[in-house]
Amino acid sequence: MKTARPDTIRWFEYALIASQLIRIVTIVLHLDAMAKAAGLSPQTILISSFTNAAVLIGLGLVVSRARVGFARWFVLVLVALDMIGLGGISTVASLLGVPFAAFSTLAVLLVTAAGVMMFLPASNAWLKGDRQS
Repeated sequence: MKTARPDTIRWFEYALIASQLIRIVTIVLHLDAMAKAAGLSPQTILISSFTNAAVLIGLGLVVSRARVGFARWFVLVLVALDMIGLGGISTVASLLGVPFAAFSTLAVLLVTAAGVMMFLPASNAWLKGDRQS
């Protein structure tokens, strides 16, 4: 019989995926302003945004579905980089507007919550559990 995933792992997935969806929608809605501010083409911004989301969600699914515990350290590095990016949120607000900055902050808070949920006791126990059950 397969062991049910704990709530912490399910909420890790929800928070991680929601953060990336919020990020993608926010970027798409502000694409022209971002392209102008960054001096990049809209296609470049979209490709990098979707690639970032795919990598983070993919690593998250490796943790939550394949139960590969060491993958959470890679997720943690990406979460830490997002948190470091919060230091420039006031600049982002002045360049792209307060709504962009607010939704970007929400996305970072959700991905940070996901990062915390990966290391809660129930998640640790489940990731270290018997994979054959």
